[in-house]
Amino acid sequence: MIKWAIALGEFDISYQPKLTEKGQAVTDFITKFTYHIDIALILKALASLPSEARKVEPTFLVWTLYVDGSFNQSGCGAGLVLTTQNKVAMKYAFYFKFKASNNEVECEALRAGLRLAIHLGVKQLDIFSNSQLVVNQVTNNFDAKDNFMAVYLTQAQLLLKHFHYQITQVP
Repeated sequence: MIKWAIALGEFDISYQPKLTEKGQAVTDFITKFTYHIDIALILKALASLPSEARKVEPTFLVWTLYVDGSFNQSGCGAGLVLTTQNKVAMKYAFYFKFKASNNEVECEALRAGLRLAIHLGVKQLDIFSNSQLVVNQVTNNFDAKDNFMAVYLTQAQLLLKHFHYQITQVP
């Protein structure tokens, strides 16, 4: 870097290295500029389609849910991607107007994704999260020692009773 700064200095050009974009900045951008979408309107639009376009196969195909939470000094938020069995991805980002720990935000993201999946009538779900704590608490490998996390975990487990599911931790 210094070598380039000296070489460019002869021509009165200063070198400014481009800073890397942190993942948190991208998450903050998504949560700040994501707008509310009313799922009821989407379902109403689907109901207006011709009956042959709405036919649903009786077999329960697997949907995929990816969840992630984000926490920093300015606030917290979450993102989720729910993918249908036909590989149609529904992407959502949430900004929470309350303070929470990183683990609580991760569990809140899971709960939001599960509520959406229930609303859409999903029966089989593969869930992916990068939170080691949340995944291991859901699979009963870890106990919830914090009172808030115990409440979040209980609520998540009640929602999970609606599904045949598999949950996996991803890096």
